[in-house]
Amino acid sequence: MEFTTQEYPCSLCNSNNTKPLVVKLGFPIVQCAGCNFVYVNPRITNEQLQNIYQHNYFKNKDYGYVGYELEKRLRIKNFERWLKEAAPFMPVNKPVNALDVGCAAGYCLDVMKAKGWNAEGLELDAEMCINLEKDGQIVYHRSLDNFETKHRYQVITLFDVIEHIPVIDAAFKQLSHLLDADGIVIMVTPNHNSFQRKLFRKRWFQYKPIEHIQYFTRQSLAVFARRNNLQIIHASKCGQYGDAHFLVTRLKYYHFIFLSKLFDKIFQLLNLKNRFFYTGTGSLFVVFKKM
Repeated sequence: MEFTTQEYPCSLCNSNNTKPLVVKLGFPIVQCAGCNFVYVNPRITNEQLQNIYQHNYFKNKDYGYVGYELEKRLRIKNFERWLKEAAPFMPVNKPVNALDVGCAAGYCLDVMKAKGWNAEGLELDAEMCINLEKDGQIVYHRSLDNFETKHRYQVITLFDVIEHIPVIDAAFKQLSHLLDADGIVIMVTPNHNSFQRKLFRKRWFQYKPIEHIQYFTRQSLAVFARRNNLQIIHASKCGQYGDAHFLVTRLKYYHFIFLSKLFDKIFQLLNLKNRFFYTGTGSLFVVFKKM
């Protein structure tokens, strides 16, 4: 696909003064000289960004995902773990209306419904929406910024989503608007201050500048939240479940070819191909509530 690029100011402070960090896939990843926020600039235009999520985003070898649905069991375990971690901060003694922003194949919706929640999803991929509706899920084929509903939500989740959104203040403003008075927003996003990013530097696998256009820290998320009537009430390091294929693929990505082959052999010899484990991925788990 041919991309049209454009320069944009810093989402955090609106400055145009930047310094280069790394170049990935031909896209400069820069740091704002004023507030240190990290983002892709120049990047794909907002209009074209919207389009790349509309069709086959979850079956795309150039960006997005390949085999998203093949990792169903791992993704379900991620969602179960993350919702359990957020449980102490959820409202009690009332029905839960939940919204999963970027719900993809609906695995998080299934986990929510298993808890007895009224679960709804937002998703831009048209094919995913069609399949979800066939399965009886409540899903809206639209973006967060133009979504409206008559009721408010006790839980809103954005798992690996906020880094894709071009206008961050508008997103936080909308989240605050949609959230019930005692509700919570739960996010997982790549952490630019993570050990993994500092260790792997330009080879950090979260540097995906076609779709990951903003890179957050706890501090930058707190600023976006605060000026949109939200506050962080919990933040922690976050990882995800993986299996043998996950580890071997990650090692190949980081060009540790010998280690990837060695671990592949070990997993085969010890019959560990179907075992799974939880590992750090350099992400941040954050819970917000209204101020």
